[in-house]
Amino acid sequence: MTKKQIETMFDRYQPLLHKLSHQCASRCGRPEDEIYQQACYEFMQATTKFKPGRCEFGTYLYSCVRNGLIMWGKENDLPIDPPLTEPITTLDPSRAMDIKDWLANLSEECREVATLIINGPAEILEFGSGSLHKISARAIQDYLLDKGWGWVKTRKTLHDLKEAVQCL
Repeated sequence: MTKKQIETMFDRYQPLLHKLSHQCASRCGRPEDEIYQQACYEFMQATTKFKPGRCEFGTYLYSCVRNGLIMWGKENDLPIDPPLTEPITTLDPSRAMDIKDWLANLSEECREVATLIINGPAEILEFGSGSLHKISARAIQDYLLDKGWGWVKTRKTLHDLKEAVQCL
């Protein structure tokens, strides 16, 4: 490949390099800039080894960079996936206060649904077929619609509550 072709291909496939380095960084906990540098190195290796006519450059590049980052991670003893954290099953007093404050800042509709979820599935299981073992968004939606909430109010409340949980 000529220098001009390489520059053109780099401009075209730079988002792919960022995507692959972001995925690798989220899995191993290393800085994305460091992994992006390695992805750029793998890009240069791919341009020297690419044989036109065998496949598309993008397909070849994807496999070269992805496999190159995997091998680089193995050589540097990077963990494949971050260790899972233990779920919180008990509330200490400070966490309970945080949740109480969080509930107080929700809208009235969101607070009602959140309280329904926190207090347990008994209220929701009563209207279901009895085979439900966990609270699902669909079960909550059906419950709220049966209570007389409209579709718009129900969907907006569930959307707002989902955003509030992500901020928690």
